[in-house]
Amino acid sequence: MKKLFLNVIAIIALALFAAPAMADYVLEQGPDSYPDLPSNHWAYEAVTFLTDKQVVVGYPDGLFRPDQKVTRGEFATMAIKALGIYEKNIPQVFNYTDTKGHWADRNIQVASYYGLVKGYSDGSFHPNDPVTRLEALTVVLNALSPQNIDSEQARHFISIYSDYSEIPDWALIKAGQCQMLGLMYNLPGHETMLEPNRHAVRGELAKFLFNMVEAVKVIPNDKLKEEMAPKKKYEEPKKANGYVLDNVYYDEEYAVIPKGTVLPLTIQKCINAKEVKEGETFIARTPFNFVTREKYVVIPIGVQIDGKVHKVKRPHRFFKNGYMALTTSNILDDQGNPEIKIVAALGERDADMRIIRNDPYLTRTRYNVVKGQNMYIHKGQRVNFVLLEPLKIKIIKEAEEI
Repeated sequence: MKKLFLNVIAIIALALFAAPAMADYVLEQGPDSYPDLPSNHWAYEAVTFLTDKQVVVGYPDGLFRPDQKVTRGEFATMAIKALGIYEKNIPQVFNYTDTKGHWADRNIQVASYYGLVKGYSDGSFHPNDPVTRLEALTVVLNALSPQNIDSEQARHFISIYSDYSEIPDWALIKAGQCQMLGLMYNLPGHETMLEPNRHAVRGELAKFLFNMVEAVKVIPNDKLKEEMAPKKKYEEPKKANGYVLDNVYYDEEYAVIPKGTVLPLTIQKCINAKEVKEGETFIARTPFNFVTREKYVVIPIGVQIDGKVHKVKRPHRFFKNGYMALTTSNILDDQGNPEIKIVAALGERDADMRIIRNDPYLTRTRYNVVKGQNMYIHKGQRVNFVLLEPLKIKIIKEAEEI
C-alpha cells in the first residue's frame, strides 16, 4: 500500500505543460489561434489563462489537442510554471534513477522540492508514463494546505460519483478534499463519474491547474507560502572611516560586537574620586565611528551614552590607591537599538567580584584598570569601557517591500 501511495503521488506531479526544451512544441501561440479550441470549448477559459502565463502551449501545426494524454514529466513542468516557481534554484537534490538526462529532470527536481510530486519506492520517477486523473489531482492538492477530514467525511463528498469505489484506500481522503475544495473537473457527459484511474488529457489538466492557481492564493502549502511572502529590499550598510573593531562578526543582517570588547568613550564631565558619590550620573559620547574591518558603521560618532558611578573607593592622602567603577545604562541611542551595559574601572585595585559582587553584570566581566593614576577624569577625557555582553546591531536595514 505504501508503494502504491508513493507511486500515485509521483505520477501526479508531471503532465500538461509543454516545456521549451521539447522540440515538438511552439511557445509563441495564443489560445485564439488554436483551431481545435473555439471560445465555447469547455477548456477554453483555463487554456487561455495558462497560455497567457506561458504554462501551456500548442503544437507546430497550431493545434492545442485538448484530448491528448500528457506525461508525468510534462505535468511536473506545467505545475511549477503555473505556480511561478519554474525559475527557482533549489538546495535539495532528488536522485531519481530514471530522470538523469531527461529533458524534464530539473523541473521534476523543483516540483519535488516544493512537495508537489514524489517518486516510486524503488527510487524511479517514470517521467514518460501518462498521468492519471487521480494522480494529477493529488499534485494539485499537494500545492495546498487543505482542512483535515476523516474517511467518513471523504466518502460523503465523493459518494456523488458512481465509480467512487475505484478510488484506492490511500487516496480516499485526498479525493474527498479535492471535491470539498472544488478542484475536480469532469468531462462533459461524464459528470457522474470520477474516473480516477483514467489517463488525464491536456484540456482537463488545464482545468485542474486553473483551479489550483486560484486555491493556492488562499491555502498554499508551507513552502509555497514562504515563497509567496513579500520580498524585502535592504539598504546598503553605511560605510565610513573610524575606530576599527577587529573582532566583529555577522549574524545575517546584524553585526555582533563580542563580550569583552573595549570601547573608548569620551566623558563629558569631570569626575573626581575624592568627591564623587556612588550613583552619580555622567554622560559619555562616542568620539569617532566604531566600524568593522569592512568599514561598516556599527556605532556612529557622537552617540550619547548615559551612565553612573557604580562604585568608588576614596584615595588616601598620600597614596593613589582609590578607584572608580563606571557603568552605562545604554550603549546606543533610542532609534530601536538594544540597550546594553558597559563598564570602565580606574584605580589601583581591580574592580573584581569582591568589590562589586552585588551587580550580576559586573561579576562576569573583566576590566581595564590603570594603576596608580590620579583619581579624577577630566571633561573630554577618553576612558576605555568594556562590553559586559555581546552587542548585536542591525547594520542592514529594510528599505521597503517589493
